[in-house]
Amino acid sequence: MTETRGDPREAGELLRLWVGAKVEEVDALVAEARARVESLPDLRSLWLIAGEVLVRLAAVEHELAEMRKAAKR
Repeated sequence: MTETRGDPREAGELLRLWVGAKVEEVDALVAEARARVESLPDLRSLWLIAGEVLVRLAAVEHELAEMRKAAKR
């Protein structure tokens, strides 16, 4: 039999520390991703904004048509 090098508990401790560091890194990335997602507006808000823009665009088009009619007179 060959002689073992070092205490296996030391290797286990190093592995535990490394895994713990990786878990903390992943937790930080997940927290950052959640914060970014929470900062985005929800879909309902986006649809309301799009609808408002379309209504305003229609109003501007109508106003331009009225101005063109008045200019031709």
